[in-house]
Amino acid sequence: MALHGKPIRQELLEQLRGQELRIPDLRLMFKHWPMDINSQLKSIRASVPNRISSLTESAQKQKLLTKIDSGLFSSTWWPGATLADGDILSCLALWLFIWDDEVDAEVGDLASDFQAAQTFRKETIEYVRHCLGLDEGDCVTREPPESRIIAFFKVIGDASCQAYGLGMYFTGHYDLIHDSNKRYLEHRELLFRELEFFMKTSKVEQKRRLSPDLPSLEEYVETRMGTSAVNVTSFFNEYAYRVPLPIKMLADPYMKVIWDKTNIIIWATNDLLSLKKEVGQQTVDSIVPLLFRQFGSLDLAVSMVVETIEKAVEDFDYAAYILTERYSGDESLIGNLKTYINACRLNCTGNLNWSLQTGRYGVSKHTIAGGVMMRLE
Repeated sequence: MALHGKPIRQELLEQLRGQELRIPDLRLMFKHWPMDINSQLKSIRASVPNRISSLTESAQKQKLLTKIDSGLFSSTWWPGATLADGDILSCLALWLFIWDDEVDAEVGDLASDFQAAQTFRKETIEYVRHCLGLDEGDCVTREPPESRIIAFFKVIGDASCQAYGLGMYFTGHYDLIHDSNKRYLEHRELLFRELEFFMKTSKVEQKRRLSPDLPSLEEYVETRMGTSAVNVTSFFNEYAYRVPLPIKMLADPYMKVIWDKTNIIIWATNDLLSLKKEVGQQTVDSIVPLLFRQFGSLDLAVSMVVETIEKAVEDFDYAAYILTERYSGDESLIGNLKTYINACRLNCTGNLNWSLQTGRYGVSKHTIAGGVMMRLE
């Protein structure tokens, strides 16, 4: 509880409302990084309405999913993907957003029911494991889940198994099927771990949100690294550009730096741009309000987040340099590695591009030149 008996979130909301949020031109921080959009955007968007209809019958949820513009998300995050792959990546975005909203948003059926949400998480984890071919024993068939949201993962799981199981996607040769089943098993296990991390941190986030207490900055950042789902999207950069990397390279400490910094850049950008929407929804469980509460200045809180992004860009570039130097002598891998690293950069710039245009955050600007100013209310 806060002073005067007011709930701490209510007090923080009252302090934020009426203030001017000033966000500088974030593009300047990675102006040396590429930004692009898929030329197949229109075609990728065309399949989205049917995908949304298969996810939910709720008109309210369909409206929110349409606002996300998952076709634009796919096209800005992975501009070099083919039409077929762009469609799958659009499905990935839809699924991650609706799954998270189900347990954490005002329209989510389980947002206020922690135990039901726990069952939802458990069923999702079990089905994801099955769809990625990681069931223990010889279980081949399984009844689809009753939840349409959980069942939708099969689209993503099937594409993942094609890429990381049958050995056809990357190699194109049937005689490599048996070998690649073993070779790519660890990739599917890695994907599963990241999806499981996303869901487990959503448990922590929901439990915290339903409690009267706000997290510390350290607690928030630790959880946000999972709830962002950015490690999941970073994993799919291999898929998007058909650049297989050995698991030892994905496990390299400097690759972990690249993943972590990509994660920080994206969730910190989103926390800045979504603040107006979140205050409007009476939500203060994010980085800017927590910094504002600690330091008493909204401008200072924003500048601290911007500095965090700037530092993450620098750390990313340093790790990328070390990693490419380390593998520069391996001609069979260095091209794929450079493409993969560039894909992570495109995720970051693409996320900014998408975030400014999507209706999800209520910013709706095609450029951030000169910065953005919004009144919190």
